[in-house]
Amino acid sequence: MDLENRIATLNDVCCRAVSKHWDILGTTAVLNLPRELLKDLLLHLNVCQLDELQTDLNLKGISTFSEWYTFYRRLRGRARLKTFDTVEDVKKEVMGKMFEIAMNGQGLPQSVGKHLNTPTLLMAAAKTINHFKLSSGLGSGIDLAALETPVLGVLEQTVTTLSVWIDKRLPVQMKKSQMYIIHRLIQHGVTKHVILRTDDHDLLYKVLFEGGCLNKLQRKVARNTEGSSQTVPKCSGCPNKVIEHLELEECSSKVLKKLIEILPWCSHLTALTVRHTSPIAVSDMLDFTKALEQLFQSSDTSLSRLSIEPMLCASLLRFLLHAYPRLTELNVEFGNHAMEELPPPNDTTDELPLEHLSVKLNQLLTSPDLLLSVLRRCPHLVTLRVGGVYLPAPFSQTELLTTLSESNGCLTSLHLMDLNLSDCFHQMLTVLRVCKLEELHLHDCRLLEQQSDKQEALQLLVDALKAAPSLRKLTLTQNRLARDVHVLAELFTGPTPSSVEYLDLRHNLILPSDIVRFAEVLTTHPPPQRLTLDLTYNLGDGYEWNAAVDKLRPFCQRVANDWEFSNLMSSLIY
Repeated sequence: MDLENRIATLNDVCCRAVSKHWDILGTTAVLNLPRELLKDLLLHLNVCQLDELQTDLNLKGISTFSEWYTFYRRLRGRARLKTFDTVEDVKKEVMGKMFEIAMNGQGLPQSVGKHLNTPTLLMAAAKTINHFKLSSGLGSGIDLAALETPVLGVLEQTVTTLSVWIDKRLPVQMKKSQMYIIHRLIQHGVTKHVILRTDDHDLLYKVLFEGGCLNKLQRKVARNTEGSSQTVPKCSGCPNKVIEHLELEECSSKVLKKLIEILPWCSHLTALTVRHTSPIAVSDMLDFTKALEQLFQSSDTSLSRLSIEPMLCASLLRFLLHAYPRLTELNVEFGNHAMEELPPPNDTTDELPLEHLSVKLNQLLTSPDLLLSVLRRCPHLVTLRVGGVYLPAPFSQTELLTTLSESNGCLTSLHLMDLNLSDCFHQMLTVLRVCKLEELHLHDCRLLEQQSDKQEALQLLVDALKAAPSLRKLTLTQNRLARDVHVLAELFTGPTPSSVEYLDLRHNLILPSDIVRFAEVLTTHPPPQRLTLDLTYNLGDGYEWNAAVDKLRPFCQRVANDWEFSNLMSSLIY
């Protein structure tokens, strides 16, 4: 063995010794090591040690990104990897996963768990946890309520979102322990967002009432509606904090009916999400709108964001807006069951304050007027997502785009998915001229399908896009651009190049030769800013594709290839 290799081996041995005897040496002594030795040491530290040095290493100009990402790769195994923009992002991902593993009583992989003890890990990781998941599975793991270390106290200061999944068959003592944790995080912590998944409809009542969604007077009123046998435990010294955002995941009919009972008294909720296990019955949905109407009549109601999915018939959209016309954000999804439409409520043409609207229908509409009448009442709309709207002949999506141009000029973000826009090409150009779009996402919209000269039509689209100075994000996934994709590179030609920074071209049958031609145009007319370009799920073989993508590297931020998943997987350029 030569001298250089002997020195490297000795260096490794010393670094491993420092990691093993960390408590004896102390962080001050470690930080006094020369800069180059500190860099070598990073490879041998565990997550707690790395976290302890993080701030001081940043001050010394030493990055720990690669070390945190190495831990992330080891935890993910063969699962597909994500990308991260900052050290803090990947660190939170690692700490969150290790916290979850430790809490569930699972053994940490040797590659990430060396020289670690569970209490120290939990304390270090708790400082990074914003979203805490409390599940029935914790019954076989660590009970935070009984843990002697102040981990729960740390979580009170960090957890803003709490996911709760408790099986009604869980033993009583374990339920009490879980409810104590819920109470601590909501009443004594900073948790404002609760995601609840349970088949126990009484748990909803307990979380809202014992967790602090309602004040004392409201508790008394609601308790009277539940019957004299219902009681609400008291906690001396509780600040009576409130939940602002409630999400019900896999909501059963019993849980939905319980929500309908107590919703009129949930005036402190600012956001509500209901995801049902099956399409919500029309009768239940009408009862829900009545409860919303009672809530609306409360002078101090705060609800402004509502998400419901799935529902049975599209006409319920009007009932929701009629019952609670104060919403600024509404997300609704309808099942693909054919249902007879309900007669409209006493609808008005009054202006609605909606700013964000998402409608996914997945069903045939007998008339487009249902959605259009809503859009005409929303002049302040800035975000619109519409998907799965199928219209019978002779109706066309032309009326939708015309309405957007005439009534929704404030739009900055437009997402259209699974819509047939093949006969609406010129109306789409008008939307681009009228609206102040910053984002345009057209997924599987068949925009060029009826154009005899697709290349010429794509050039017209490019000219309209260049005339939209605020546009930053453009998605054209699954629109069969194929060999004409190079025309999009014309976005950056001329005296007024486009400001697009994000371009998504997934699922467009693009070949490596098409990418080469795209790159040639960019070489002549480079974009004013480096692109985020997504070319995932296109055609070609790995070698040819990589060679083509290499020509794009000078114009894009980062390049990653995912060919190991499938021969049809392309490159992802971030």
